[in-house]
Amino acid sequence: MPRLELRHLSLLTALSESASFADAATRLNVTPSALTHRLKEAERRLGVVLIERGRVPPAFTAPGRTLLAMARDVLHSVEVAEKSASEATETHPVVVRIGGSTLCGYGWLADLVRLLESSHPQVDLEVVMEVAADPVSALKKREVDAIVMPVKTRDTRVRNVALYRDEMVAVVPRGHPFGDRPFVEVRDFAAETYIANTTQPETGREYSRLFAPAGIRPQRVLRAGHIEAVMGVVRAGIGITVSTRSTVAPFADSSVVLVPLTASGQFVTWYGTYLASGNRSSIAREVVLALARTFNR
Repeated sequence: MPRLELRHLSLLTALSESASFADAATRLNVTPSALTHRLKEAERRLGVVLIERGRVPPAFTAPGRTLLAMARDVLHSVEVAEKSASEATETHPVVVRIGGSTLCGYGWLADLVRLLESSHPQVDLEVVMEVAADPVSALKKREVDAIVMPVKTRDTRVRNVALYRDEMVAVVPRGHPFGDRPFVEVRDFAAETYIANTTQPETGREYSRLFAPAGIRPQRVLRAGHIEAVMGVVRAGIGITVSTRSTVAPFADSSVVLVPLTASGQFVTWYGTYLASGNRSSIAREVVLALARTFNR
């Protein structure tokens, strides 16, 4: 039985992104009649109708939609393979820029650099924290090649790789009443000064994930743009904060206490995220996968 070829899969993706058969033909640099012939050929080989005729824009049948999803995955894999093969022969450095959230710690950085030195010696890593206010936007604008976030980005234009699971903790100055507890509840923050690890307003992640569902607001909110500043304010006894254990651990000393949130604990999963397509997507993917390996040794 004749099999489909990449040109048939490219035809489907072009039709899905076009307003008409003529537009799709232009995308593929073929004539409309050649495009129609290619579609009929694919349908004949499969024995099913893929596109409903006479519809504008082109409408996929149920088998067509199923094949389209597979076609996108196959074409992406081919693109990644081609770029990886090309980049493997490069002798000049490739700078990969990784952006992070304001919650992002640096404990993984040294391990990643060591791993890349052996597996991808052509890669020079650059960590960009200036995009912390909106890492996803920076990724889509291609200001960075990948981002590290404690949340999964739900966008068909990106790919997410789970890195590790991290515990959420309250960070309080030693001597604070919370420090003697086995855990704290979110509602306990209502009477506290909260130090937010962000320069964003209260629509930020702490509120959406912690305080809003509990229906509370800390008595006072102060903001600092980086974890070192947040920890300094907490050490001074001015307020308390919430962060991931891996983020604050490198900055924690005897002047602060880390207390789990809730009796059963609260956890987040960190993700490495990169663009699904583009001339740097394959090398970004390799770096994100390398980062994942540093957490799974």
